[in-house]
Amino acid sequence: MTHISAPRRRFRSTIVAAALFAATVFPTLAGSQVARRLYSLPSSSDPRVALPDTVSPRVKTASVLGHLGGDTQLTGMSLVLKPTDAQSAALQQLLADQQNPSSAQYHQWLTPQTFGERFGLSDADLSIVKDWLTSRGFSVDEVAPSRNRIVFSGTASAVESAFTTSLQRFHRADQDYFENNTAISLPQSLAGVVSGITGISSYHIQPPVHAPQAVAPQYTDGSGAHYIVPWDFRQIFGMNSLISSGFDGTGIKIGVIGQSSVDPNQLTYFQNKTGQTVKLPTLVLVPNTGSSGQLSKGDEGESELDLEYASGSAPGAQVLFIYTGTAQSTTNNGVFTAMLYAITNNLAPILTLSYGGCEASNASYATSVMEPILAQASSQGQTILVSSGDTGAAECELSSNTTTTATQGLSVAYPSSSPNVTAVGGTQLNSDAATYWGSSNNSFGGSAVGYMPETSWNDTVAYKALSASGGGSSTLFAKPSWQTGTGVLSDGHRDVPDIAFPAAVEEHAYIVCTVNAPCTTTAGFGSGAGGGGLIGGTSASTPNFAAMLAVVEQAAGGGALGNINPRLYTFAAGSSASSIFHDITTGNNIVNCTGGTTGCSSTNPTTLGTMGYSAGTGFDMVTGLGSLDASALTTALKASTGTGGKLAPTISLGAATNTPTGGSSDLLTLTISGSGSAPTGTVALSIDGTSATTFTLAAGTTSYTYTYTVPACTITTANTCVHSATALYAGDTNYLSASATINLSVPTTATPASIALTPAAATLTVTSGATGTDVITIASTGFAGTVSFKATTSASLNACYNLPSVTVAANTSATSTFTVYTASSNCTSASAQSLGTKLVSSQPTRSPWQRGGMAVLAAGLMSAFFLRKRMRPASLLLLALFSVAALSLSGCGGSSSSSTTTTGGGTTTATGTYPLTITATGVPSNGATSITATTTVTLVVQ
Repeated sequence: MTHISAPRRRFRSTIVAAALFAATVFPTLAGSQVARRLYSLPSSSDPRVALPDTVSPRVKTASVLGHLGGDTQLTGMSLVLKPTDAQSAALQQLLADQQNPSSAQYHQWLTPQTFGERFGLSDADLSIVKDWLTSRGFSVDEVAPSRNRIVFSGTASAVESAFTTSLQRFHRADQDYFENNTAISLPQSLAGVVSGITGISSYHIQPPVHAPQAVAPQYTDGSGAHYIVPWDFRQIFGMNSLISSGFDGTGIKIGVIGQSSVDPNQLTYFQNKTGQTVKLPTLVLVPNTGSSGQLSKGDEGESELDLEYASGSAPGAQVLFIYTGTAQSTTNNGVFTAMLYAITNNLAPILTLSYGGCEASNASYATSVMEPILAQASSQGQTILVSSGDTGAAECELSSNTTTTATQGLSVAYPSSSPNVTAVGGTQLNSDAATYWGSSNNSFGGSAVGYMPETSWNDTVAYKALSASGGGSSTLFAKPSWQTGTGVLSDGHRDVPDIAFPAAVEEHAYIVCTVNAPCTTTAGFGSGAGGGGLIGGTSASTPNFAAMLAVVEQAAGGGALGNINPRLYTFAAGSSASSIFHDITTGNNIVNCTGGTTGCSSTNPTTLGTMGYSAGTGFDMVTGLGSLDASALTTALKASTGTGGKLAPTISLGAATNTPTGGSSDLLTLTISGSGSAPTGTVALSIDGTSATTFTLAAGTTSYTYTYTVPACTITTANTCVHSATALYAGDTNYLSASATINLSVPTTATPASIALTPAAATLTVTSGATGTDVITIASTGFAGTVSFKATTSASLNACYNLPSVTVAANTSATSTFTVYTASSNCTSASAQSLGTKLVSSQPTRSPWQRGGMAVLAAGLMSAFFLRKRMRPASLLLLALFSVAALSLSGCGGSSSSSTTTTGGGTTTATGTYPLTITATGVPSNGATSITATTTVTLVVQ
C-alpha cells in the first residue's frame, strides 16, 4: 500500500467565525451549496506539485527486480479528496455536537450522501477530476456516495505518466511487489483538492507467521487448564444475562475488515463445536479489487479468528466480512482499502480491524487518507475498533520477531492511535481457581462462572518474544477534549489504549478453528489432531468487544453509537464507574530495550534498559480504562440522555437462484421494512460495483424486484464466476442507512486455462565465471496474457539470472531465454535477479546501512511489518525463515561463502551441481485469476 499525503496537518479548532456559523447553524444551506474549487481541466503546461512523503522508506532496503511492465493493469486505485479548512472545522464541530446530549445534533447521524453534500466535492469539481483521469487514459469505476473518493483503473504506464513517477518491482522480506520509487506529483490545481492516492503499490501489510499448537487439554480438565470460547467471554463480561433476555445483537451489523478469503468449513466447525446455530457471515468483496482468493495463511487465519468471535460472542448479529480480492499477481489493495469502502458506503455501524503498524511510518498516510475517512465514519454513527498492538510500548518492532529486546524506541500503532477510533488493548485472566471455572464444560464448550481477576497482558518472558498490550502516547495526534480523568496524563498527546480485554497467549488463550490450526468434522476440541489451536493478542480482544457493542446497542435501543470514546471517558468519571469498568491496576507492558534508543532507561548503547508503562488506578497506557461489564454499560447508556437516535431498518436481498446459468435472467428481490413508520427515500442496487438501478421507496410497498441478465462465465482457473449484488439504502430522518449483499455463482463447464513450461535442456552446464543460456517454452491452453518468471534453489548458491516476461496468446506457445551469470561483473544491472545471493565484487563500496550490519537491517525490516497478534509459533522454523530473509536482503558484501570464489577479477560461483526451480505466473489479460506452472533445470558449474 502506497501512502500518499498532502502536507501534514491536524484538524484545528479555530476558523473564520462566519464560515463555522454558516456550516453549523445553516447545515442545509451549507450542504447544498458546496463551494466550487476547480474551474477548468488542467492543461499539460500547468505547473506540477510534488506531494510530500510519497516514496515509501521500504525502497531503501529492498532489492530492485526491474521496471513494472507498462501494460500491467491496475484496478481499485483511488484518489482521496481533500476537504477545505472550513469543511474540516465544521466537521469537527459536528462530531462534538453529535456526542453532546444537550445539542440538537446529538446522534443525528449523516448518511454517505448527506456527508458528501456537506463535506465532499461539488458536482462540478468531481466532473473535472473525473475528466482529468479519463484524459490520462484511466477508466473511472466508482465515485463514493460521500463524494470524497474516486476509484479508477488503468495501466502502469498511465500511472507513471499521469503522476510523473516510476513504478518498480521490488523484493523485500520474502515478498515480491511493486510500488513507486519516485515522488508523486499532480497539476497544481488538482493538488489542492486531492488528499492522497491509494492502490499504486502491491505491498501488503503482513500478519506474523501463525503456527498455533494443537490443543491438548479441553477447556476445563483435571489438570486445571482453561481456555476461552465465546460463551466464556460472554459469561465473564456480563453478556449472557442480556442474551438470555433476548438481546443477542439481532438487527445490528458488525463489519469485520480483512484482505483474504476465508474457509467457511472452519467457521462451520467452530460454530458446531461451540454449540452455536451455524450462521456464516455475509461476504462483501470490495468492487474493483479482483476476485476472492487467499492472500496468505496468516491473513486468512486472522480473519477466521475475527469472524468466529464476532459472531460467537454476538450470536444474533449480522456479521459482514468486508475484504479485498486477489485476482492478479499484482494485487494492489488490502485491509485499508476494505476499511475505506466500508466507511464511504456505511456498510455497518460497528467495524473491527485487527491490523495496524508503526505510527511514525504511517504518519503521512494517516493524515492524508485515513483520518478524513475515519472522521466521516464518526459522523455516520459508525464505531471503529482497532487492536492496539502486541509488542507492548514498542509498536515499531517486528511483531513476528523472536527477540525480547526492542530497538526502535517508544512507539504506538496506527490506526489505533487515531482519536476517531477506540483502541483495544490486552489483559490476562489471572486465576484457575474453582471459584471462577466449572469442573466441566457445558453444551457451548464453556466453563467460566463469572468475572474473575485480570492483570495486564505481558507474555514477553514466557513467549520469548515481544508480546504485550500495545500502549503509549501518540506523536501524531493531540489530546482529544474527551480524554480526561483519573490517570490520564496532561501530556498534550492522544494516549492509548482506551479499553482492554483478555489477549494472553500463554494462559487462558482463545481456541480457534483456522487454516493455521484446522478443525475437522470428526475431531473435537482437545483431540490433538483436528482439534483447533490456541491464539492470543489484541486482535482477539477487538472482535470480542465489537460483539459486546452489538449486544449492548440492541439492548440500549438499537441506535448506533458512533465514536464511543467520549461516552466511555464520561462514564469512567461518573458515580457508576466501578460497576461499568474493571480497573486493571497490576502488571505492565514494559520490555527490554537497546540503550540509547528513544525512551529507554539506559543511555549506553552497550547495555540494555527497559521502557514501557505500568497499570494503575483509573486510566493507564497498558489497559486504558480497563475491561467492561456489558450489563452495566447498557444501563448507563439507557440512563444517559437519549438512547440512540435513528432506527435500523430491516433490509435483505435475494435471488430466484444463487447459481444462475450464464446468459440467463435472474430475478433479484429487495425487501426493506422498519419497526416504526415505513422507510422512505431510495435504495441503490449495484452489481460488481456498477450501478444497476435505483428503487424509490413507496408507502405500503416493502418488496422490489430487478431482472438481472447474467454474464456468461468465461474460462477461469475456478469452476465458477462470482458476481456480487449490493443494495444500499441511503436512510432518512427516521432510519439509518443500511445495506444487503448476495453473491451469485455462475458455473462454467469450460476447461480451466493453464500453462506448461518445458526447458530446451534439462541440464545447463556453465564454466565458473562464464554465462550460460537455456530456452524455456511456455505452452498455453486457453490462457492469454503476460507470464513472468522466478528462479529459485534450495542449495547454497551465489549467482544471478535474467528470464524476461513474455506475452502468450491463447492456445499458442512462446519462449523466453533463461540466462545464468556466474561472474559478479555481469550481476550489476537491475535486470539481473538474485539466484540465491546476487554476486558482488570482492571489495564493494558499502552504504551506511550495510556497514551497520545485521542489527540495522533487522530494525529496518521490523518497522515495515504491521499485524499485532500472537499465537504459539514453531519457533525454530520462524527463526530460520527470518534469518534467510534477512540474509538475502543484506547481500554478500564481498565475504566468501561455500558457493563463491573470489579472484583478482571479482567473485565467481563455486563449482558444483545446483537444482533450480523455475516458477511462471500468468496474469490473464481478461482479469481472471492468475495461474502458475513450474519446471526444473539442473545447473552444473564447472
